[in-house]
Amino acid sequence: MAFESLAGERIYVSQSAQTFLIGDYFSVYGLEDEIPMIYEWDDIKSYSELQNGVTITVSDGTVYHIPRNAFSDNLQLIRFRAIAEGQLSSANCRLTQRILPPKYNYCSVDPPEQSFSANCRYNEKDINSGSVANMHSRTGKYIVAIGLVIFAAVFLILAYFRGKLVENWFYYLPISAFCGIAVAVAVYLISSVIARLRFADYVKHDVSALEDTVIVIAHAGFAAVEQSVYTGMELIPWSSADYFFETKTTIVITCKDKSVCWIPKRVFPKNVQNDISSFISSRVQAK
Repeated sequence: MAFESLAGERIYVSQSAQTFLIGDYFSVYGLEDEIPMIYEWDDIKSYSELQNGVTITVSDGTVYHIPRNAFSDNLQLIRFRAIAEGQLSSANCRLTQRILPPKYNYCSVDPPEQSFSANCRYNEKDINSGSVANMHSRTGKYIVAIGLVIFAAVFLILAYFRGKLVENWFYYLPISAFCGIAVAVAVYLISSVIARLRFADYVKHDVSALEDTVIVIAHAGFAAVEQSVYTGMELIPWSSADYFFETKTTIVITCKDKSVCWIPKRVFPKNVQNDISSFISSRVQAK
């Protein structure tokens, strides 16, 4: 389990007159004369964090909801989610899109003796560069397929309606190719715009988007975690990484659960940026 050394958090929900304590256990206190409910983390059936707050369902079917306004500030929510997700697995969690990998990806390790580490605060350029590259790495083959389908469809339509394929195929071919390329380029540009809008969405909805972040690249794994909750003993194992790719400004590591670790190159000295790229490529495949 990760983030076990963090101090527990206490949240009072006035709407339900319940107090939630989260730490080694998940505990719920109601009125003074009521017996508190204390759950092991294994009793948590599902945990979800959406825009309106956190919902936790336990094994007996009871559902608890903690609205976003019950948290005193963003720091308390960040600490709450770090403790909860550090105890759970991806199978238990349903989360909104985030700028940082979910905490269930992390494992507790001994403090890394040799590592690359830096502190940063993400900016639009960091995320846009990686986001566009990430989207194109996933959709590139589909864009090519769409272009080929349009090419074939236009060619067949021209041949059917205009006829005389043998005499006019050399006219139909460039027209079809132009249509296929035009549609593929349009889809490419639209996907780029969508990817660039992600940072605005992160800033709007993710409380961690503008927090100081610790970036760590070590032999045992890697991390991009809020400085306020990082204890120096949490890393995502390299076995959890799917692949990585690199842009001019950012190194992006994708995890098998489809979450992403953004590593801005600017936070490291230029003379070690190539070392970091080589270090990462020795542990996870490039794409």
